[in-house]
Amino acid sequence: MNSSSYISDTSMVEADFLTQAWSFIISARLELSLFVAALVAHLLLFGQSTPQKSKRSKETFSSSPQHFSNAKEVESAFAEAVRGGHARQVLNCWSAAKKFPDAMDIPLANVVEAMQRFKKDGDYIARELSAYLTKHRSTCKMQTINDLLDSLAKRHDSDFVDSVLKILPAGFTLDSRSYEILMNMHFTMRNFQRVNAMVEQAKAAKVPLTTRASIVIIKTALKTENFEDALATFRELKSLWQGHVGPSTAPRQIVAQLVDMACKEHELKRFLPELASVPLTEEVIHLMVMEAVREKDVELLEQVERLGREKGLAFSESTYGMLIKGYKGRDDKVENLFSEALEKKSDAGPELCLALLLCCQQTRNFALAESAYKHFSKQMSLSVLAAFIRFHSEVENYERVCDLYEKDAAPLREKATGEGRSILDSRMERCVMNAALKCGRSTLAQSLLSENPSDVAKHITMIRNCAAEQNLEGAMNVFESLKQSGAEMNSVVYNTVLDACVECSQLGKAQSWMEQMKKDGMSDVVSYNTLIKAQLQAGNMKKARALVDEMREEKLQPNCITFNEIVNATVCSSDKRVRSEVWTIIQEMQNVGVRPNQVTCSILLKNLNSSSPESDINQTMSLINGMEEQLDEVLLSSVVEACVRIGKPDLLNTKLRQLMSGDIKVNGSHTFGSLIKAYGHAKDMKSVWRCWKEMRTRHIKPTSITVGCMIEAVVSNGDPDGAWHLIQELGEDPNCKGILNAVIYCSVLKGFTREKNAAKVWAVYEEMQKRNIDLSIVTYNTLLDCCARCCRMDGVPAIIEDMKKAKIKPNIITYSTMLKGHCQTGDISAAFKLVKEMREEADLVPDEIMYNSLLDGCAQSSLVDDGLRVLREMEDAGVKPSNFTLSVLVKLMSRARRVDYAFELVQELSEKYHLSPNSHVYANLVQACCFSKQLQRGLKTLEEMMDRKVQPDKRTYSMLLRLAVQQSHFEKADGLLRGAFGVSGALPFLNTPWAICQGVEEAALSETLSSMAGSPEGNKAAAGFLVDVRKEKPNVWIDPSVQRCVLQGTGGSTWTERRPSKGKGKGKGQRM
Repeated sequence: MNSSSYISDTSMVEADFLTQAWSFIISARLELSLFVAALVAHLLLFGQSTPQKSKRSKETFSSSPQHFSNAKEVESAFAEAVRGGHARQVLNCWSAAKKFPDAMDIPLANVVEAMQRFKKDGDYIARELSAYLTKHRSTCKMQTINDLLDSLAKRHDSDFVDSVLKILPAGFTLDSRSYEILMNMHFTMRNFQRVNAMVEQAKAAKVPLTTRASIVIIKTALKTENFEDALATFRELKSLWQGHVGPSTAPRQIVAQLVDMACKEHELKRFLPELASVPLTEEVIHLMVMEAVREKDVELLEQVERLGREKGLAFSESTYGMLIKGYKGRDDKVENLFSEALEKKSDAGPELCLALLLCCQQTRNFALAESAYKHFSKQMSLSVLAAFIRFHSEVENYERVCDLYEKDAAPLREKATGEGRSILDSRMERCVMNAALKCGRSTLAQSLLSENPSDVAKHITMIRNCAAEQNLEGAMNVFESLKQSGAEMNSVVYNTVLDACVECSQLGKAQSWMEQMKKDGMSDVVSYNTLIKAQLQAGNMKKARALVDEMREEKLQPNCITFNEIVNATVCSSDKRVRSEVWTIIQEMQNVGVRPNQVTCSILLKNLNSSSPESDINQTMSLINGMEEQLDEVLLSSVVEACVRIGKPDLLNTKLRQLMSGDIKVNGSHTFGSLIKAYGHAKDMKSVWRCWKEMRTRHIKPTSITVGCMIEAVVSNGDPDGAWHLIQELGEDPNCKGILNAVIYCSVLKGFTREKNAAKVWAVYEEMQKRNIDLSIVTYNTLLDCCARCCRMDGVPAIIEDMKKAKIKPNIITYSTMLKGHCQTGDISAAFKLVKEMREEADLVPDEIMYNSLLDGCAQSSLVDDGLRVLREMEDAGVKPSNFTLSVLVKLMSRARRVDYAFELVQELSEKYHLSPNSHVYANLVQACCFSKQLQRGLKTLEEMMDRKVQPDKRTYSMLLRLAVQQSHFEKADGLLRGAFGVSGALPFLNTPWAICQGVEEAALSETLSSMAGSPEGNKAAAGFLVDVRKEKPNVWIDPSVQRCVLQGTGGSTWTERRPSKGKGKGKGQRM
C-alpha cells in the first residue's frame, strides 16, 4: 500500500469518527447542556471559595509523640492541649514531661482524666502518679493534689480518690481544702460514716475546717439524726456567722433543718437560746410556734413569740392563728393577739377569723366572738359570715344564726339578686334552715324554700336530705311542692323519690312509687336499677332477676350497673348454690350485649381465694384479659391481692426482679438509668450510687432521663437533701449543662413537700426561676401541695398568679390540692366555694380524692350533715367510695357521737361497693367505741377483725388497753396484752397469728402495766404477764422502771414516759 492510499484511508476514518461524534453530541445535546449549566453555576457559587478544613484538621497536634527541647515547651504544650480538650496530646505531653528532671506545672487532674478516657487501668494510673509525685515531692504543691481530688470528687470517683490518698508520698499533708473536698464527696454519696471518719482525722491532725466543711458536718449530723453533734458544730459556726452573715456561710435551710430536728427530738426548749444571735425567717418562727402548740407548752410558746418579736419578724396570718390556738384559755392574750393581727394585717380574713372562733368555741368565750363580729361586720364578706354562722350553729345558738342571716346577709343578698344568683350554697342553706326550724322561725324556713320554688336541683337536694333523716313523708311533701309550682318534672326527680323510699327501707312504698312512675312515663334504667338494689338488699334474688326480664319487656336495655349489683349479691351470698350461679349471670350479661367492666372483674376477684376452683380462677383472668377498658390501678390492685390469696406470685415485682437478677450489659446512659431506677425501687442505695459512680467515672454523659432516675431514686429513699445537693453539683458541671429540667426539680420539690419543709421548697423554686427552668403544671401543683401540707394557704394566691403569668391553666389536681389545704386549715366554706368555682369556671367535676378531702374537712369541723350530703353527691356522681372514704366517715360519726350510725355506714357501703374494710377503718371504729366508753363493743370489733383476718395496728391495741385499764377491767387488759405479743393466755378470739402486732407503743405498754400495778388484782395480772413474757418472748423490751413498779406493787404516778436514747447504747433500757 502506497502513502497516498494510507493517507486517504486515514482521512476516511477521521471523517467517519467526526460524523459519529457529532451525531452523539446532537442526540445528547440536552444532557450536555444541563451539565454545562451546572458547571457554570458551581463556578459562580463556589469558584472563589477554598475548601474548609475538616473538624479534625483543627487539631494541630500529631498522634505521634512530639519532641521537646526543654521543660518550658512541655508546659506550653500542656496548657494548649488542656484548653483545646485534646486528651491524646495531654498524654503525649505527660510522656515528655517524665523525661525532664526539671519541675513543671503539670495539671494532674487533666492527665488522670485523659488516661481514664483512653481506658487506662486504675492501677496503671496510680503507678504513674506515684512515680511522678515521688520524683517531684519537693516541688509539687498540695494545690495540685487538691485540684486532682476535686476533679475526681465531682465525678464521685471515690475508689480512685482512695487510691490517690494511699500513694501520696511523705511530705504531702491534707489541708483544709482537702478535707472539704473529701467530706463533701462522701456526703454527696451519702456515706456518712466516711464523713465522720474525715472529721475525726482532721481533728487528730489539728487541721482547721472551712465553713463549708462545717456545714457538711451539720448536714451529716442532721441526716444521721445526731442532734448533739449538729448542735456542737452549730455553736462553733455561730461566731463566724455573726461576723459576716451571707447565703454561703449561714444558709437559712441549715437553721430551718436544725429547728425541725429540735422539734422532732422535743429539744426545742433547749435549742431555742442558740437562735438568739442567728438570723431567722418567719417560716422558722411559724415552725417553732406549731411545735409549742402541739406540745401544749405555753412557756415555750411565749419564748418563741418573744424571740420572733426581738428579731423584728412580721408574723403571718397563719402564725397569729397558731398563737391564738396556743393561748386558748387566756382571753386577754388572745384578744391582744387578735387586735394586733387586725392592726398589722388589715386584709386579715377567714383564716384568722376561723382560728379565733375555734378558740372561742372551745372556751365558750362569746364576748370575744361578739367583739370579732363587730370588727368584721363593718365589711362582712361571705366567707367570714359563713364562719360566724357555723360558730353559732355549733354552740347551738340558733337564734343568732337566724339573726346573722337576716341582718348581715341582707346587703349580700341584694347584690347577689342583682347578679341573678344566690349567696347560699347548699351547706350554708342547710345550716340556716336547720337553725330556723330549731328555734321555730318557720317564716324564715319557708322563705328559704320559696326563694326559687321551681328550682328542681334545690328540691332534689331537699328530698335527699329528708331521706337521710329517714323522713319519707317530708320527701313526698317536697316533691308535691315542686309539682304544684309548675316546674317541668323529669325522671331524675322521680328517681330521687324512689331512692328515698329505698333509703328509708320502705320497699312496699318503693314498689308502689315504681308503678306510679310507669303510669307517668318516668321509669327508666336508673329506676329499675334502684329497685333491683332494694330487692337484693332485702335478699330477694328471684325478684331482682325478674325485674331484669321486666326491663327488657319495657324495651329498656340493662347496663353494667344492673348486672354488677346482681353479681355482687351472688358472690357475697352465704348460699353455695347461689354463688355457683355467678358464671350463668355473666353469660346472661354477655348475651344481652353488656360486656363486663372493671367493677365486674373486681367483684369476681374479691371472691377468689386459696380454695377457689381452678376453673373460676382461669375464667376470671380470661375475663380481665378480654376487657375493653384499660386496666387501671384499682383493678390492678385487685388482681395482685387475688393472686396473693390464691398463692400466685406478686405480679408487680416481677419486672423489677428480672432487671436486678439478669445479666445486663451496660452500654449507655439509658441502661444506667434503668439500673438506677430498679435499685431505687429495691431500696438498695449502695447499688444506686455504684451505678452512678461507674457511669461518671467512665465519662458517660448522663441524659435528662438518667439524671431524673437518679434524683427520683435518692428522693424516694428519703433523702431529698442529697438529691438537691446532686442537682446543684450537676448545674455547676460544664459537661452537664442543659440536662436539668422541671421534671428533675419536681422530684426534689415533692420530697421536701412530703417532709413539710416549706423553706426548702421555696428555695428550690427560686433556684428553678434563676436557672430559667421551664415550669409545668406539675411544678405548680407541687408548690400548692406544699402550702396545703404545711397549712400555709396564704401562699396560694402568689402561686396562682405565677401560673397566670406562665399561661398555665389549673387542672383537677390543682383544685384537689387547694381543696385539701382549705379542709386541713378548717376553712370548709372556702373548700365548697372552690368546688363551685371549679365546676363553673374550669368545667371540671370532682373525683374521689376531692370528695374524700371534703369529707375529711367536714369530719375535722364536725359537720355531720354536710359530710353525709357530700357522700350522697359522691355516689350520685358515680364516684366509688374507698376504704379511705369509710375511714373518714367513721371519724365524722365518731366526733358527732353517732357510733351506731358509723357501724351502719361501714356495713352499708362495704356491701354496696364491695369493700373489705382494712385496719384503718377498723381502727377508727375501735376509736369511736373507746371515745364513747364502749369497751365491749370495741372488743367485738376486734373479734370481727380476727374473723376477717385483718391484723390490728398498734393504735388499735393502745386505745383498747387504755380504756380497759380506765374501767378497771384488768383481766381483759391482760388478755389484750398477751394477744398483742403472742403470749399464752390471751383472750380466746386472739389465739391466732393475725392478732400479733409488731411494735405495740412503748408508752401504752408501760402505762398499762404501771396502772395495773396500782391495784392488787391488776398487779397480780401484770406480774403474771411479765413472767410469761420472759419465758416465751425474751426479746420484748420493757422499761426497767415499769418492771420495778410491778414487782413493788406501786402504780399510777410512779411511771413517767421515757423516750429511747439515740446514743451509742447509753441510757437504754434492758431486755427481759
